[in-house]
Amino acid sequence: MEYPSKNDFYLKFKAVYNREGNFIDYELVYISDTFYKAANIVPDRILGRRFSEIVVDYSNELGLKELYFYMIPKSKFKFEIYIKEIERWYLINMFSDKSSQDDLLVIYYVDITYIKQNVQYPYSQSDNEQNVYNIKDIKKLYYKDRLTGLYNKNFFEEELARLDTKRQLPISLIMGDINGLKLINDAFGHNMGDNALKKAAEIMTSSFRDEDIISRIGGDEFVVLLPKTTGDTAVDIVERIKEKCDKNTLDYVKINISFGVATKETMDEDIQKVLKKAEDRMYFKKLKESKEAKLSMIKFLKSRLEKITYETKSHYERLKGLTMLMAEALELTEAEKEELRLLCEFHDIGKIGVSRNILQKVGTLNNEEWETVKRHSEIGYYIAREFRDASPIDELILIHHERWDGKGYPGLFKNEEIPIVARIFAIADAYDVMVNDRPYKNIMTKRDALNEISEKAGSQFDPAIAQLFVKLMEKEEQIV
Repeated sequence: MEYPSKNDFYLKFKAVYNREGNFIDYELVYISDTFYKAANIVPDRILGRRFSEIVVDYSNELGLKELYFYMIPKSKFKFEIYIKEIERWYLINMFSDKSSQDDLLVIYYVDITYIKQNVQYPYSQSDNEQNVYNIKDIKKLYYKDRLTGLYNKNFFEEELARLDTKRQLPISLIMGDINGLKLINDAFGHNMGDNALKKAAEIMTSSFRDEDIISRIGGDEFVVLLPKTTGDTAVDIVERIKEKCDKNTLDYVKINISFGVATKETMDEDIQKVLKKAEDRMYFKKLKESKEAKLSMIKFLKSRLEKITYETKSHYERLKGLTMLMAEALELTEAEKEELRLLCEFHDIGKIGVSRNILQKVGTLNNEEWETVKRHSEIGYYIAREFRDASPIDELILIHHERWDGKGYPGLFKNEEIPIVARIFAIADAYDVMVNDRPYKNIMTKRDALNEISEKAGSQFDPAIAQLFVKLMEKEEQIV
């Protein structure tokens, strides 16, 4: 699980002992994905090295001098520091990783630069109550996820340890993971993905008590800590949340979350194992529900695409007929024919990420609008990778606008480098667009469209396949 902020990062150190069993140092065994971007230090330079070595070479860059004397097993420490080299304030939180069997120490770096630069501290020494209030308010900011306003991973772990007492039993834990978030990001952009996370947070917040701890602990993962709550009650809450998700759509995106529930009922149960049980149950649910959510999302995307573009079912069927005509003549394999059928159906799924105003514009697109339209093949590629039925043709979707002369997009291939399936499809798609009504193009007769195909053979189209297509169409439809 990675912390979502681009400037937050964490390091994991494993304790090193001598032959007598005495602690002597720590070895860096894990670095979070956000580390390089935040600290500007190549991970390979420090990964696997001992703390005593790292503190010599990178003390200023990571603020390690202050940590050096507190780096002992089972220790817990927290302080603020300004790191001059990267010009950011950090709240550094050091604690033992109780979920691991190894003796691991985690050091979290939480970026608090914005808080330091924007929170107004009181200057009056007489107003003690106001001073205390502001300090408490600042502490709350340290523990808040910036995007959703929920608590962050640090706060959850501290509260989990604090509330793990007999008088809080039974303690229920709910793990949640948003299904299809990557698909939402790829199809509609990261702003829509962020809004999906916010909407999920709103729904969850409205479903729990004030004393329940709702935290975002990863990119699309949430965990809820419910003291004095039975497992049955937790399951009922999950059902209520799912009902709210069905009723509260985000624009045209339905929020879908997979949940796992586990409950600690006696003090001899390890709370970390209970948390792991909730996580395992959540992932088990996600195996089934994630696929269903993606199927529902793809079905919706195709339906919406028909409303905002000319990618209708009749267009798909015409393309299948045209491509199969060429496929039979060229004696393509059954696997290649299936790729063609799928490409006919999903080739322009990426246009869902293009503005309706651009897709329906009458007249010539300007350079910026054209560049936006060209991105649809890339967007479609990422969507197809998330959808099993279309994943075999993800690369074909990416390159279905390549040209024989290499002047197409994204400009990766030319001539016979372009897979034959994409070369066949390009001719069929161009022909169908020419002979059917589009707002940006006057309808052409079939004879004029075939003449256009012939003229662009060797530049836009594979010359041999273009010639074959013209002959097949003249024979099939007796065009004169």
